[in-house]
Amino acid sequence: MLSNIGRLEIIMLAGPAVMFLIVLEMVRRQRLREDYSLLWLATFGVLIVLALSREMLDTIADLIGIRYPPTALFVIATGLTLLVLLQFSAVITRLSRQNKQAAQRLALLDLQVRQLEEQLRQISSTEPSPPPGG
Repeated sequence: MLSNIGRLEIIMLAGPAVMFLIVLEMVRRQRLREDYSLLWLATFGVLIVLALSREMLDTIADLIGIRYPPTALFVIATGLTLLVLLQFSAVITRLSRQNKQAAQRLALLDLQVRQLEEQLRQISSTEPSPPPGG
């Protein structure tokens, strides 16, 4: 079985497999959060399954009208990558909104602190001094 594997099949399998391992290593080193890694692991998992199952890849290629099945793998990889990027764009949008709201809250709190400090200065400057020795 392995003698029938060509260079293209090795690349089709090795690429996603290496990326799968890189994602796992990034999670292990805490350079990538687990929840974000799931999308990448699913993407590379699908690509590995398709690379191992030539019949499934042939069927999908026929369904989407691609004559050369390995090309279908790259089309699917591109589509899955676009879905991951769309998800990350949504996450970035949410985080950007939260960051803006936090900055606005911080500015309001800073204003309140400055106002309270000014009130404290005014109160302390109008209070009479305690009598000496008393």
